[in-house]
Amino acid sequence: MTHPKHYEDQPHIKLTEEAYLSVLRALANEPEALGRLLADIHPADIADLIERLPRHERGIILSHIPYEHLGDVVAELEEGVQAHVLRLLRPEEVRHAIAELESDDAADMAQVVEELADDTGPDAEDLLDDGETKQLLTYAEDTAGAMMQLEVFTAKPTQTATELLGYLRDSADDMPNNPGTVFVVDGERKLLGTVSLHRLVKAPLAASMESIMRREPLTVNPTTNSDEVIQIFEKYDLHNLAVVEVDGTLLGRITIDDVLDTVQANAAYVQAAAAGVDESEDLFAPVSETTRHRLPWLGINLITAIAAAAVIALFENSIAQLTTLAVLMPIVASMGGNATTQTQTVIIRGLALGQITKQNAWALLKKEFMAGGYIGTILALVMAIGVGLLYGNWMLALVIALATVANHLIAAAAGWFTPLLLKRFNYDPAISTGVITTTFTDVGGFFVFLGLATLLLL
Repeated sequence: MTHPKHYEDQPHIKLTEEAYLSVLRALANEPEALGRLLADIHPADIADLIERLPRHERGIILSHIPYEHLGDVVAELEEGVQAHVLRLLRPEEVRHAIAELESDDAADMAQVVEELADDTGPDAEDLLDDGETKQLLTYAEDTAGAMMQLEVFTAKPTQTATELLGYLRDSADDMPNNPGTVFVVDGERKLLGTVSLHRLVKAPLAASMESIMRREPLTVNPTTNSDEVIQIFEKYDLHNLAVVEVDGTLLGRITIDDVLDTVQANAAYVQAAAAGVDESEDLFAPVSETTRHRLPWLGINLITAIAAAAVIALFENSIAQLTTLAVLMPIVASMGGNATTQTQTVIIRGLALGQITKQNAWALLKKEFMAGGYIGTILALVMAIGVGLLYGNWMLALVIALATVANHLIAAAAGWFTPLLLKRFNYDPAISTGVITTTFTDVGGFFVFLGLATLLLL
């Protein structure tokens, strides 16, 4: 497998507004000029350009991308756009693109191609030339093995700094992209230690790797969860992390850019899941596809809205007798919804970072419950004074004050309980927590407010 060019060897013109407009003009009036324009733009920016274009124009851009940059461009695309682009490419172009990538990106793209194909399409393994790269397909998606790349810079413990520096100069084209770390291994490829390139260039020229290496370096197994890998990088400020078998055999490495990609993907997933959309959705996906992705979530929201409306219907007579209730009750529900969003965000983040355990979960509930009570009381006093002065009805002010405190307590409990329960049953809290907790605060807030108003005012 060939390696992609280093960043320094790539085109450097960024996709400025001027360059973007130049490409659009060429698309409309002079397609033959696209090759010259794209040859000067970095592959990552060409990918950005493709994502901005409607689907019917992407094929034209693809046909003018310099062939040696095709793999890098496709690898940089967002998942939904990448799937569309891979459908546009000829089989030989797909194979060329995969062959140009590092092992982790090659395996990912081969997997996407396999998922896109019908029963007669290629298997992912058939698209990969290297047996070790095919092994990457066996690892679960959210593991260190799936994040790992096989290209590593290894050395024997007896090799000297002079030998390795000479090798770096003479074999730069065959080196992994951004090697960063030398992994010192024995004859059976057991990891003995690591040497950063910074330490290597500062070492005495006659020094052996064994004498300057960091012994017992941090490592992970290929089955280690990706969240744990991210925590290790964050905690220890790493740039490279060795992936080893249980017996210490070096398999590959995880780099900081792989971790950054995973962090960004996770953040996009959480943000999209909270809104009930697919984070990989193509901006210009067909209307039918967009509808299929968004409709189920909106259907769930419809059910929760009906539940809240049913509670309101129980107190229809009360609202008819005191119409001010209709004006004030959305305030109670809205404040509760915002409060539970704060609590659930803290809990979901704590779960993701491994900070919440069986031992501290109840203490956290107590803390969130007390915080909800304090905040609810302060806001309740503000609301009571405002309602009392505005409507001249201090009993109504008391009702909304009590409802505000109660709904903040409901919000604290729901924001703590829901993500923990979902996590307990192996559901992702980021997907369903928001709609469930909002239902609690809407239904609970309306019930408490209208119930108290019915008891105390009518």
